Amino acid sequence: MVTLNTLRNKGGVLLAIVIGLALLAFVLGDMLTSGSTLMNSSKMNVGMIDGEKVSTQEYAQAIDELTEVRRITTGREGSTEEENEMIRVQAWDMMIRDKALKPALTALGLTVSDDEMVGLLSGANPSPIIAQMFADPQTGLFEPALLRQFVANVGQDQTGRMQMFWNYLQGEVADQSLLFKFKNLIDKAAYVTGFEAEQLASWEAKTYSVDYLVSRYESVADSTVQVSDAELREYYDSHEGMFRQEDLRDIEYVTFEALPSADDYAAAEKAVHELAAGLAETGNVQQYVAMNSQSSFDPRYYKPGEMTGELGNFAFSATADQVYGPVLSGDRWTMARIADVQVIPDSMRISNIVIPADRKTLADSLVTALRNGGDFAEAAREFSADPQSGALGGDMGMMDPQTLAPQFAEALKGASEGSVKTVSTPEAVFILKVTGVKGESRKVQLGVIDYNVEASELTRNQVYGEANKFATAAAAGGFEKAVNDGALAKRVATVGPNDRTVGGMQQSRELARWAFNGELGEISDVKEFGNNFVIATITAVREKGVAPFDQVKNDLLALVMREKKGEMLAQRMAGAASVAALAATLGVDTLSSDDINFQGFMAPEVGFDPAFTGGVSGIGKTGAVSKPIVGRIGVYAAEITAERETPVDQAIEKARLTAEAQQNAFMAAYEAFMTLSDIQDTRYRFY
Repeated sequence: MVTLNTLRNKGGVLLAIVIGLALLAFVLGDMLTSGSTLMNSSKMNVGMIDGEKVSTQEYAQAIDELTEVRRITTGREGSTEEENEMIRVQAWDMMIRDKALKPALTALGLTVSDDEMVGLLSGANPSPIIAQMFADPQTGLFEPALLRQFVANVGQDQTGRMQMFWNYLQGEVADQSLLFKFKNLIDKAAYVTGFEAEQLASWEAKTYSVDYLVSRYESVADSTVQVSDAELREYYDSHEGMFRQEDLRDIEYVTFEALPSADDYAAAEKAVHELAAGLAETGNVQQYVAMNSQSSFDPRYYKPGEMTGELGNFAFSATADQVYGPVLSGDRWTMARIADVQVIPDSMRISNIVIPADRKTLADSLVTALRNGGDFAEAAREFSADPQSGALGGDMGMMDPQTLAPQFAEALKGASEGSVKTVSTPEAVFILKVTGVKGESRKVQLGVIDYNVEASELTRNQVYGEANKFATAAAAGGFEKAVNDGALAKRVATVGPNDRTVGGMQQSRELARWAFNGELGEISDVKEFGNNFVIATITAVREKGVAPFDQVKNDLLALVMREKKGEMLAQRMAGAASVAALAATLGVDTLSSDDINFQGFMAPEVGFDPAFTGGVSGIGKTGAVSKPIVGRIGVYAAEITAERETPVDQAIEKARLTAEAQQNAFMAAYEAFMTLSDIQDTRYRFY
């Protein structure tokens, strides 16, 4: 039968579904994670979607459901902060889908009927999710029997976890189908004419050899270019789309880092030599290392060549009572001693029978029978709850036993061919048989103690005192004055509402949350992130939408100045008879390239500048000098010295352009939908 354990064995597929399956990811990237400030809603809301407030309780419930799905598919209770963040993002995306996208599509007449769901779950052409989940491991094809077995077992699960997961899975199938319908609808609006395909194919078919030059914008002094406020305003009004932004905060901050003092290094050296003495005397290296190392004990056994460097040399030359080190490298002391030596197979062929935990009596009787010569393959086909290995008589193939989960690796340690072992978990009893052994060799288990030199509590308190003194001065006289008075290095950052780190500092999510919960000009108290004590001030509040003119005035000045410099340089370069002559006049180098194509984006030896390749393709004939090509780095002049042509299939080109047009149309449609839905994300208040 198909159990939750069977599902867990399909971890690669399921993790893609459960953790990675934000259904829009294949076309939208992280578009859904942006949001804007919600000024007047209840403090108990995490945001608003299409006019509907989302309460903290509703959002937490969605997170809990997805967390349980993760537990089911991975078999792990705990999770990393990265996994938790992925779940929070997926929960928010699902709420956008439920509260905005699906109602909008329903209003358009796009739905998934009950009959369609039957076909998607068990028809001749099932959903890709179902097809992958319940595929025959040998053929990779959808196997309806596996699905039927799973559904039959849903009702027998007294915990209700399988039913919850099945409901979740059906919801994802329905939503994916709805999304495909939406995309197919938008695709119909994307069209590429035969003329467009013919024109682009003709451009892409040609590759040019060119002589060229670039007159860079920095060659024109800023002082020679006059830009008025009226010109800045005109550029701003005509390029409004360039200045759209999400919710952002600009902050300045100073960092006081708690580094180990000389006394800390001395204390650490004394401590590690005491540890080394204990390591030399202990009768249980594994236990001693596990209790005293700041890194986890590595239970793996290594053969010569698998462990490199000084530790590798030590492992295969030392006696059992010798100790490596202690050796200091940077801020880390290292010492080691051989923990164990065994002759271990490089690989084993293993067969497996999975018995549900509630049928332990059956498992015990099977173990007794198998150890007395019973037919393992026959028992696997009859009793195993894992249909994949069961259909093969339990055979799981050759594998390195040390790559298995720790409890399995431990059970198989020292097992000889023909041995029958058992491993019990809360959900199942695994009966294992070693059917083959390959490549036995002497391997060493090394006990390594790592000891990091860290700032003591006394040192940290001293550094915190310095940070607190700065915070007091900043609050009294201003952040900038406190920075100058202390001759400190000020850092700047632009943060988003859901940023997990700021400036590369570990676990600095709280600084981003503070920035979005604070006011312009506010100065923080001392915040502690690892070894860093940070004081920050909010220097700019950037609201979602078009950035105000004054906020982007400096950016506008640079853009308009570059535009004017381009006009000035283009005038100097107009009417040139040859690139070589123009280069001499301008005092710049003549450059050459034999590989310029319309599809390119680089000006060789200059940098990324698509305008250059586009301008070369528009010259028209060999020997002609281009009109000045105004690019992002400077203004170019180019002369084609030779060209070669490689025909491009017009039908293929049209298909490619159509696919791009459909993708762009869908992205534009969805972005418009998101804008109209007014997604306001204030999760930063709580997470």
